[in-house]
Amino acid sequence: MAGLGDVASLWHAAPVRILHTSDWHLGRRFEQEPLEGDQRAALEWLAGIVADEQVDLVVVAGDVYDRALPAEEAVTVLDDALDAFTGCGATVVLVPGNHDSARRLGFGARRQALGGVHVFADTRVPPEPWVFEAGGERVAVVAVPFLDPLTAPPPAPAADGSPRARTHQHVLEDALDAGRAGLAALAGIPSIAVAHAFVVGGTPTDSEKLLAVGGTDVVDPAVFAGFDYVALGHLHRPQAVGADRRIAYSGSLLPYSFSEDHAKSVRLVDISGGAVVEVTEVPVPVGRPVVTLTGRLDDLLADDAYGHFTGHWVAVRLTDDTVQVQPMERLRGRFPHTVSVRYAPGRAGSPGARSLEVDLVEARAPDALVLDFLEDVRGRPASDPERSLVGDAMERVVAAGAGGGEP
Repeated sequence: MAGLGDVASLWHAAPVRILHTSDWHLGRRFEQEPLEGDQRAALEWLAGIVADEQVDLVVVAGDVYDRALPAEEAVTVLDDALDAFTGCGATVVLVPGNHDSARRLGFGARRQALGGVHVFADTRVPPEPWVFEAGGERVAVVAVPFLDPLTAPPPAPAADGSPRARTHQHVLEDALDAGRAGLAALAGIPSIAVAHAFVVGGTPTDSEKLLAVGGTDVVDPAVFAGFDYVALGHLHRPQAVGADRRIAYSGSLLPYSFSEDHAKSVRLVDISGGAVVEVTEVPVPVGRPVVTLTGRLDDLLADDAYGHFTGHWVAVRLTDDTVQVQPMERLRGRFPHTVSVRYAPGRAGSPGARSLEVDLVEARAPDALVLDFLEDVRGRPASDPERSLVGDAMERVVAAGAGGGEP
């Protein structure tokens, strides 16, 4: 456990215990494989933590769903999870992330609040502190939904009256300033900010969607000055931004790409005597880990050293010098959850060397590649009329490239 301050001197009542989690991405797939069972299991485990650790407040810092219009199954998983949390006696705070539709997630927010689920999803008005009380302790929560700088209210002018650019830094700064103004009337109450953002100092993975282009999505951690704890969402790797652990990402509950080969966790935050006194990382024991295996096909199939990866999501980079027969099917015989196979010969690092996969692709006719793509996406071969359409389209493209007219 990592202590913040002198616990003994601050203790005077049962602490408020907060569970910080984020980036559930309900409805997401791993490559093309469904994850509903894994996501449901992760949330059931989380409900067990809420019960066992006597959590008072569950904070979900965005990307509840994986898309703005979630599948019905994803909505059911969320509904069951919220029932489980509140059934344990916990209150829930949710903010939408960049994957969520703020309006859909916030539907019926006032009615949900009556049942202990508080959704802060209105991007049109500045946030106001919401005070939570348990065990004789109080904490003020400033919950900021993800703010798209192109659709959020424009940033306030600078001190000299000049306009400020529409960036995540500026719109989030304005929202937090509004929350801090409300905290002035709550002197002595510890405060928590909840936000979904890419904060400088955080380490991303390959799974996160860009919030903007050109660096306008980056937020300086200084915008969170004055808050006792900052519960962040967006980056999938659990991490603190800075040495004091005051600003932190809980990370996602499950890995969503092969770059997420790190341990997953959630955070328990204890508040007592008007201060954060302890932050504990709780490892997530459910979900399928990921691994990328590199080697010759025969070695991967026979070597005992790879035996403990049979339960992983597996990506394979083959170093064979020749194309292997049905490598995916053979690999799945040993690693049932293999989802990616590519060629990367061992000599690929030598000067001028190229991957066998690239050579194979470039050797094929363009219309054959298009037809293979269609079959892969739709799960069936193209019909004869579709093949004719593809062939005609490729001929027009080739003719246009040679100056033969418009494609």
